[in-house]
Amino acid sequence: MSFAIAALLPVFLTIVLGAGLRALQMVRHDQWAAIDHICYYILFPAIIVKEIAGADFTGLPVGRMAVALILGVIVMSAVLLALRRPLCALLSLDGARYSSLFQGATRWHTFIALAIVPVLFGNGALALAAIAAAAMTPLLNVINVAVLGIYAAGRPPEPRSLLLAIARNPFVVSCVTGILLQVLGIPLPATILAMLDIIGKGALGLALLAAGAGLRFHELRATGATLALATVLKLIVMPLLVYAFTEILSVSGTPQQVAVICAAVPTGSGAYVLAKQMGGDAPLVASILTLQVIVAALTLPLITMLLGI
Repeated sequence: MSFAIAALLPVFLTIVLGAGLRALQMVRHDQWAAIDHICYYILFPAIIVKEIAGADFTGLPVGRMAVALILGVIVMSAVLLALRRPLCALLSLDGARYSSLFQGATRWHTFIALAIVPVLFGNGALALAAIAAAAMTPLLNVINVAVLGIYAAGRPPEPRSLLLAIARNPFVVSCVTGILLQVLGIPLPATILAMLDIIGKGALGLALLAAGAGLRFHELRATGATLALATVLKLIVMPLLVYAFTEILSVSGTPQQVAVICAAVPTGSGAYVLAKQMGGDAPLVASILTLQVIVAALTLPLITMLLGI
């Protein structure tokens, strides 16, 4: 437990620093947007390609790990959809607010996960986190866009638009590229590896600063039932679901631990952007994300204790 706290503390302090820099306006809003854009479209895709392409997965149950994560997302989504009517009645949710609850309970903050994994397990485990991204990102995009389209925007998305959104997602593109290089046995040139390594060294810290700058404390409302439910589902229920599926599928050791950590991080900041684009309740998403980052500082050490880290 003490190791986990000591390892995770710098991660959350960096997030706090990002929030402080934004509050002090040492970096302008448009500059933070540019930093987030670079992390999303260039830095992290570069890390994912490098880690997946160059990893040695021999003897590791990466396929079963990916299935456990996918099953966790599917079960959580299915439960939320099955209970939509009673949840909306109980919490007085309209379609937009329900879609925000759905996003808050299912999506994950890739930047935070990819920063935490090497801190806890070493740089070699980054490849496993990249596999988690490959497993969850396409599925989460499809499910959340569909839910927003049906319940918030009032129009189901066209299959073609869904496919285009997935094909253009930089995490999907980088995961597919890395997997193809891995499967085909194509080595990356030493110069390219060196370049990607340089990119990776600065990416994790920069992304955590951007994550902190993205927190919207001024939009954090009094913690109501909707915020509490989204936080419990994402930070406690989701990692327990993935843990249960890894046990069922006989995934143990570092792959199991990485899978559960990836399931235990807060909701991704992309949920806020998607809510604004598709008619969801963006302020509610911002409140959920901000509260989850705060609470994750407590729940993640508890999850690591469960995993025996």
